[in-house]
Amino acid sequence: MRAHRIMERVQEEQRRWYGVKEPRQVLAVTPTYSRAFQALHLTGLLHSLRNVPYPLTWIVVEAGGTTNATASMLARSGLTFVHIPFPDRMPHDWADRHATENRMRLHALRVIRERKMDGVVVFTDDSNVHSMELFDEVQKVQWMGAVSVGILAHTGTADQLRLSEEDKQNMPLPVQGPACNSSGHLIGWHTFNSLPFSGKTATVVGEAAPVLPRGLEWAGFVLNSRMLWKEADGKPDWVKDLDAVGENGEEIENPLTLLNDPSSVEPLGNCGKKVLLWWLRVEARADSKFPEGWVIEPPLEVVVPAKRTPWPETTTELPAELLDDKQEQEDRRLSRANKSSRPRGTTKRKGDPQGQDN
Repeated sequence: MRAHRIMERVQEEQRRWYGVKEPRQVLAVTPTYSRAFQALHLTGLLHSLRNVPYPLTWIVVEAGGTTNATASMLARSGLTFVHIPFPDRMPHDWADRHATENRMRLHALRVIRERKMDGVVVFTDDSNVHSMELFDEVQKVQWMGAVSVGILAHTGTADQLRLSEEDKQNMPLPVQGPACNSSGHLIGWHTFNSLPFSGKTATVVGEAAPVLPRGLEWAGFVLNSRMLWKEADGKPDWVKDLDAVGENGEEIENPLTLLNDPSSVEPLGNCGKKVLLWWLRVEARADSKFPEGWVIEPPLEVVVPAKRTPWPETTTELPAELLDDKQEQEDRRLSRANKSSRPRGTTKRKGDPQGQDN
């Protein structure tokens, strides 16, 4: 603990001397909903956010309305937070869930504008994994920036991911991010190629198959909250009025919809060369049984008595090859044991003729 405190102090001094002189508040936007893995995901995210070395407000939008379980977790987090209800329930289809989450994020942006919250908006999905370097990097953004996101899509069983050799050879980097020229200017986007996974992905939440991103994920973008305000000093004309976004019910795919000129996005993370967070979608299987609220009631039943080993006996027969290997290991062990048990040479003792030098 003493070494940890020394390292923490050194990092604070490094940030004071070489870091951002006037850090802006981080506005972390998280869409969520009540489900088996919600507590798991939110717990991991809140511990990441607690380590952010900048002022931070956690904006949590909950589908189907706010729940006591989520409110209790946020209250215990020690973070400044805003808990926002969203009227629509989260659908079970992955495509519909994706569209609903987009509307939830847009709803959060409208709340930021209404309350005139000032800071850098980061889209922190509850199941994603974030590096601390991400929160240092977002402090550099002027209006809207983009970072590279690692796509962790290889979930499911081996049978469901049998790719052809040609697909394996043509498998691109599982990364979404800005692509730059030699001068460091944005010239396009690197997106995740989902073609090799065609017909092998999950369509319903809880299905045991890979879940893939759809287009450009919001997690790869950060923005200055002032671009959402009605009026802000220096607000560029290539930013749309938030009232005009989604007003006719059209789907909002990603934050580029907020811009008239997407080429104005600022590439961050050494022009996209650094992956600063990882996109992951892992949910409980539909046939899984987890205790409601992760509270075990009634108490657990005894499976193994306390005086026995915690590993239950198995009646599964091992294959012949494994039995042969196991026998060889046992023979070697006995051989070593026999060697170590043999009497060693006698030691020299005073007065013992056999122990005296000639």
